[in-house]
Amino acid sequence: MKMTYLHERQLQDEFAERAARHFFEHPEHSTYTDAEIEAGAFFALRFGLGDDCVVMFRIGEDEPLNYQHIIAGAK
Repeated sequence: MKMTYLHERQLQDEFAERAARHFFEHPEHSTYTDAEIEAGAFFALRFGLGDDCVVMFRIGEDEPLNYQHIIAGAK
């Protein structure tokens, strides 16, 4: 069972709505956050066959790892 507080759920819903507005206004974007990329921050991904869904999560305690320029070298 996942436990939550109503105020925590409200924060999640408000972030999801901000992300949805951002994706609507910026169709070229596939990710969104309104905070630093650090543990505890909300992060959203554009998702779905119609690109009309938002998957969101809090960044975990593990520090995010950015592999710089890795896609350019993939073959």
